[in-house]
Amino acid sequence: MVGHTDTGKTRTSNEDCILCLPALNIALLADGMGGHSAGEVASRTAVDTASAILKQTMRGVSPHERLETALQTAHAVIREKAKHSVRCRGMGTTFVGVIIENGYLHHAHVGDSRVYLLRDERLMAVTHDHSLLQDFIDQGFYSREEAEEKVSRNILTRALGLEPHVAIDYDYLKINQGDRFLLCSDGLYEMLSDDELAALLGRDHDIEGIALDMLELANARKSKDNVSVIVIAAL
Repeated sequence: MVGHTDTGKTRTSNEDCILCLPALNIALLADGMGGHSAGEVASRTAVDTASAILKQTMRGVSPHERLETALQTAHAVIREKAKHSVRCRGMGTTFVGVIIENGYLHHAHVGDSRVYLLRDERLMAVTHDHSLLQDFIDQGFYSREEAEEKVSRNILTRALGLEPHVAIDYDYLKINQGDRFLLCSDGLYEMLSDDELAALLGRDHDIEGIALDMLELANARKSKDNVSVIVIAAL
């Protein structure tokens, strides 16, 4: 498990925040939003709060409960901070969290940061974006190609901190030998195609090199956003 985050070629600050805890089989990634530096505050608050909860609930609590509690607590802490700071009003963040336990990968997310699985050379997104673009596709208003031309990619329908209540999407899958997982912010997948992500993730190289090469390619294309990557290789 390895992760890297980069400001990218357009932004002046990094509102993404990541955390890898290989000894605990935990990976977290958040992409903040808000004026001034509020996006950075939201993503850092989410990761710090969630990691503290996950460390405290290691025994006797299911991965689903741990992730739900971690994300809901992070949501509440972000909203509380926003109440007491003009600078932080309206801040929010996407979030994706992963726990690996007993041969299963458990994941929970809000927003449009993603988890991908590469299995048998096939790349699959195992999370479903909470965005207006994805809603229009799901409801059949547009094909994906049409939606990407006509709908802003950046309008989220769910995020931590934005509304009084938030629904967390949770799922899990059995890990097969040779599986590789990618957690990333939209700054990566908007710059690289699925075929390119699959080719990089499937390379017979160390995952550190894979993660850095993904960042380098996104930056070479003048990434318009912060770029964050976490790569996990199954044994």
